Amino acid sequence: MKRSLKLITVYCSLIPVLSACGAPATAGPLLVPVTSTALASPSAAATPSPLPSPTQTPTPTLGPTATETPLPTLELSTLEAFEPALDVWDGQPTYLGDSQPGFYFRVQFNPRVWGLTQDNYGQPALGHRDIETCILAPVGPRGMPPGTQVEHETRQIGKLFFKINTVLTNGQRQFVTYQAGDKIIFTGFQVNFTDQIDACLADAEAVLATLTSVPKSLATPIP
Repeated sequence: MKRSLKLITVYCSLIPVLSACGAPATAGPLLVPVTSTALASPSAAATPSPLPSPTQTPTPTLGPTATETPLPTLELSTLEAFEPALDVWDGQPTYLGDSQPGFYFRVQFNPRVWGLTQDNYGQPALGHRDIETCILAPVGPRGMPPGTQVEHETRQIGKLFFKINTVLTNGQRQFVTYQAGDKIIFTGFQVNFTDQIDACLADAEAVLATLTSVPKSLATPIP
């Protein structure tokens, strides 16, 4: 009897221990903190920022339209109060291989229409007093600029027959060259112009009509 009571006492003392060693209590659901954003209604959700509109490329400002460079103003010889009816211009022929040594060309010009000046290469030339861009200058063998057309003719001017070459671009006259010889010298001239073309050529041919040769020893020096 005492033995039974003792076993009961031991068993009862073990009950709390067995309870503590039993299966653990079932874990409850994992609670995740909910932010205020998650609780907000869909309408309250943050609206994404609109994409920036592409920057418009500024329209470049065009500079001034390029214009053709004007020819420099000719510096003509001074017109004296008592000019002769015709003045003399002597120069070296431009085709030396076709000319006799020791001879120059000579032309005569009206000093009230023409004045001695220099061309773009610094060579003596005649500049028209009333047609600013009309220039008569000596010229030798040369090629023609690309994209140009050339009209050829032979015509008598004064006592000599001239080979005349009219250079055109898109049908517009650019300049005219003249070559002639008197069996002593052979030389060439070029007439440049931009406007009043017919008047310029007429006055230039009046000068070319006087073309002749003169011994170098008798040539008039260019002032």
